[in-house]
Order: sequence, then structure tokens, then C-alpha cells
Amino acid sequence: MLLGRQGAIILTEAAIRVFGMSLWNRSRTKPKAWLTDEEDRLTPERSLWQDEDEPISHYYRWIWEYLAYLPLLCDVERHSSVLEIGCSHGRTSRGLLQCLRSPGSYSGFDVVRVQIEDATRRITAIAPNFRYSHADIYNRHYNPQGAVQASDFVFPYEDASFDCVYAASVFTHLLPAELANYFQQTARVLRTGGKALFSLFVLDFYRGAGTPISKDYEFEHPFGGHQGVAVKYPEYPDTVIAYSEEAIGRAAGSAGLEVLRIVPGLWSNNPGIAVNEQDLLVLGPKSR
Repeated sequence: MLLGRQGAIILTEAAIRVFGMSLWNRSRTKPKAWLTDEEDRLTPERSLWQDEDEPISHYYRWIWEYLAYLPLLCDVERHSSVLEIGCSHGRTSRGLLQCLRSPGSYSGFDVVRVQIEDATRRITAIAPNFRYSHADIYNRHYNPQGAVQASDFVFPYEDASFDCVYAASVFTHLLPAELANYFQQTARVLRTGGKALFSLFVLDFYRGAGTPISKDYEFEHPFGGHQGVAVKYPEYPDTVIAYSEEAIGRAAGSAGLEVLRIVPGLWSNNPGIAVNEQDLLVLGPKSR
């Protein structure tokens, strides 16, 4: 039996109501932080997070931030070789899975063995050009039995083997001798024309107690014997530390590097541009 125009309209409206309600019911069964099966397999257990109570958005922000920073600030391309200092459980490298293609590669090292083992199981298993290594470096919080001091650690890679070296929230904890060594090691493994990207706190942006976005970022105590270096807690200086542009420039120059750019972060609560929570430092081999 042929339907008239009115009948067709009625049937169409009924179908929309049924189909729409079906979609609505299905969407209500998923939590706001729903992940696909693939994303869930690539996400580490919360017991490995630095803060198990962080929302999933905080975990993902690391991924998307560095996926943007590395190509835009360090010219990372799909065939680049990239090294991460302090790779944790592979949180920033997740974004690079869709970016780097063989012969491009990612290498990362960290002091927490269990995180390295987990990243290897989750990520290297599906992307062999992503490699994670344990570095037995002493760390008061994460590796108190470490065999070597950060100031003496030699990056376990050949000279001139990377197009980019980066670290997310590592230099915010390195004391001057440690920072100097990491700059030197970066210069050694960086290829000609390569770039390094480190997040840290630049003391020049600090305007005094009560001005940053958090009391954790107040640097009222000069670090004894080091010009242009200040800390939050004198008794535990590695908790959080800041360096002036001059101090950064001196250390970079001694290592054979030069400062190419500093991008201000949100922490200082200054007007103008602000990108990451911390400031972003871009270095390159010193011009000859």
C-alpha cells in the first residue's frame, strides 16, 4: 500500500525518535573519560602515574603539548631521531606514535625502572622504533639507591645521534652541576642543526612572593654560591629550582650550545604570551 505524504512524514518522525533515542541511550552508558580499547591499552595504570588522582585530561595534556612543541619549536619531522630525558611511563611519547615513521625513532630514559618496563610492554611492543631505557641515576624521590649522580651520568648513546633532545619538567629539579652535565651530554648527542627543548623556570619572569599562579613557584631563596639560581626550599633544593637567563646562557655556552628562544609559561602569571605551565627553552649547537 502506498503511503501518502502525511504518512511518510509520520513514519520518518517516528524513525528519528527511535534512532535518536537509541543513540542517546548508548551515549549515556559511556563515562565522560571514555577511551577506545586501543587508547586504554596504551594508557598506563594509575599506580604508575605521579599523582594517581589526576584527571585523565592531565595525562593527555602531556601528549598533545609535546606533539605540538616538538615540530613547531624543534623542527621535528616524521623521519627525525628524538631523545627524551626523563621519559616517565612514556606519557609524551604517546603523541609521537602518530608522528615518527621509520627510519625516524624515539629513545627515552628514566630513573624509575617499573615505568620503563611498563612503557616497553605497552609501546615498544607495537612500535619497535620506540625504545625505553632505565638509567640508574640517584634521585632522592624516585631512585634513592641509584648508582650514579646526575652530574656524572653519561647519556648511553653515540655522539651526534639525535635531531632533537627534549625533557618535560626535568630541569625544574636539576641542581647547577647536574644541569651543566645534561647540557654537555645534550650537545654531545645532538646532530649538527639539531635542537633541544627543555621546560624549566626562568628566574627573570619571577616578580616576587604572591605573584605566581601557585605558592609552589615562589623562589625566595638564592642557591648558595651560584649567581642567578634560586629555590623554593633551601633544605631540599631539588624540589623546585629556577635559573636566570644569564645562568642558563653561561651553562649552555660552556657546553657548546646557545639559547635560540625562550617561550614564557603560565607559572609566573605575567601578561603577554604564555604557553606551557613552565617556560620552554630552545637550544641549538653554538654557531662557529
